[in-house]
Amino acid sequence: MNPELFLVLASGLFGLLFGSFSNVCVHRIPLRISIVSPRSRCPACEHEIAWYDNIPLISWLMLRGKCRSCGAPISIRYPLLELLMGLSWAGLAWKFGFSPLLIQALVMVSLLWMLTLIDLETGLLPNLLTFPGIAAGLLFSFWAGHLQDAIIGAVAGYAVFWLVAKLFLFFTGREGMGYGDFKLLAMLGAFMGWQALPFVIFASSLVGAVVGSAFILLTRKKMRAEIPFGPYLAAAGVVWFLWGGGILQWYAGLLRG
Repeated sequence: MNPELFLVLASGLFGLLFGSFSNVCVHRIPLRISIVSPRSRCPACEHEIAWYDNIPLISWLMLRGKCRSCGAPISIRYPLLELLMGLSWAGLAWKFGFSPLLIQALVMVSLLWMLTLIDLETGLLPNLLTFPGIAAGLLFSFWAGHLQDAIIGAVAGYAVFWLVAKLFLFFTGREGMGYGDFKLLAMLGAFMGWQALPFVIFASSLVGAVVGSAFILLTRKKMRAEIPFGPYLAAAGVVWFLWGGGILQWYAGLLRG
């Protein structure tokens, strides 16, 4: 088999398996429960889930999305995250091939998927993921010889959102952004350097404003409705990581033209 194809297929398979573990993290970390023990159980009846009912994608389909013991529905999030993680790992392997950058991409994107799902479900961006993410980003940057840019990116990422939040609080008298968003932007800065921050902030804010306004209009909720911002930061970070060089070339071409 072609080595590149083998890498893509193997990465996709391991991504599915890691997606199963990621589901445990998404469920347990916000509840401050150990991700190691006890073994996975049905949230409804507490029945321990057998290994054959915990096979990524296949078990959920075979069980028709229900617990074997009590028949309670199993959230679509479980097979969805497994599928997304598998496709992400395969796609990253296809793009980066056998290279150190692949390992960095797998770590960052996996963390971002977990943080996105947790933020959507709970409105939280746990320190248990963002702090190790910052440390991992700095380690990868040190490995690649870009530690200084990464340190500046982490500090600036936190400081920019901290300043925005303090100004918003000063002028409106209410909180406008959670501290988890500060740490997530710091994590992205640690992984990709300060050069990524302008695009990440601009793109996430623009898309967040459009989607948030549409959500408020469609649901008729007040402007104070809390809308998770983490998914927009994560998406903008992945776009820059994958295509940041092309974006810079496009922008430079506009300036020259």
